[in-house]
Amino acid sequence: MFKRNLSLLLCAFLISTTLAGCGSTAPEAQSGAAAQTTAATSAEVKTQSPVSEKKIKIMFDCPKVNDPVWLIAKAGFEAAGKDLGFEAVWTGADDHSVERTVEAIENTIAAAPDGIVCCPFSPTAFTNVLKNAQNKGIVVTTVCVDAEHEDQRTAFIGMDPYACGRSQMEAIMEKLGKDQKVVMGVLMSNIDAANQISQLAGAEAYMKENGIDYEIVDKQADNADPVQSLDKVTTMMKANPDINAIFSGESGGTPGVGKALEELGVTDKVVAVCMDDTDMNLDAVRKGQVYAVAAQDFFEMGYLGAALCYNAILGEEVPSSVDSGVTIVNAENIDTYKHTSDYPEVDAAR
Repeated sequence: MFKRNLSLLLCAFLISTTLAGCGSTAPEAQSGAAAQTTAATSAEVKTQSPVSEKKIKIMFDCPKVNDPVWLIAKAGFEAAGKDLGFEAVWTGADDHSVERTVEAIENTIAAAPDGIVCCPFSPTAFTNVLKNAQNKGIVVTTVCVDAEHEDQRTAFIGMDPYACGRSQMEAIMEKLGKDQKVVMGVLMSNIDAANQISQLAGAEAYMKENGIDYEIVDKQADNADPVQSLDKVTTMMKANPDINAIFSGESGGTPGVGKALEELGVTDKVVAVCMDDTDMNLDAVRKGQVYAVAAQDFFEMGYLGAALCYNAILGEEVPSSVDSGVTIVNAENIDTYKHTSDYPEVDAAR
């Protein structure tokens, strides 16, 4: 991770201005820019800049504005606005659809902010709108899912989805037993969600490398909706009663996954590993409905997505990518784990 103490960087900046005036992921499994980004040296990492005379406006275009996991990102985004002094505007789509999310970004471009933070979860579909924003002189940073190409944004903040998928699959096998054949159902928010495609590729690679016999018998999109995931998993299980693992690449449907398995009476047979540590998702882990969740640090994504955008607007150099990490949370560590950042200001703002 390319992270440093913000306070030290600010001090360094003030000294320099006094003197001179204002001046990772497996490549075979990723096709988007997350596989192409390059590491910045520690000297390039700056996440705080001097206060601008102009009131800078940054807008966060969210795929689903009221989704619990994105509300964690909202808290980080607004905390950065408070710390750095820019106007933080939260907006976006209400249904996690490509069409409405692109439309939301188009509306944001028309509002002419200085910067946009967004999640282009189906990267190819967002190419034109991101280019349009840049052509209008708007700084773009991406979080959670990267743009199709690195030159379509200034910085990306998010976890490595391929590595996350491997960790999810390792958790499944620890519970199921590596001598068991895996009969797996897969849930995704959207079938073409680039990060979730990479997660599944990581899971399959883990099984192949460890000589695990497996079969993926069904793959469904639930639009990150617990009502839809309840229906999809119920249908999936009834059609394929031999399923012993559920692999979910998205967060919003987790409560539905747990409810479906509980209602079917198979929580002791089916090992489900889903995404993210919202209160409802952690409750599903506590109840034993799902075995574990892979928890991304959405607060850090929201905070750093905005902070790096702010720095770039002021002409500062920023890292091309920051790995925000992921933690597997199960019944054993659910009451003791916590997200930590190498940026102290991020943790101070939580």
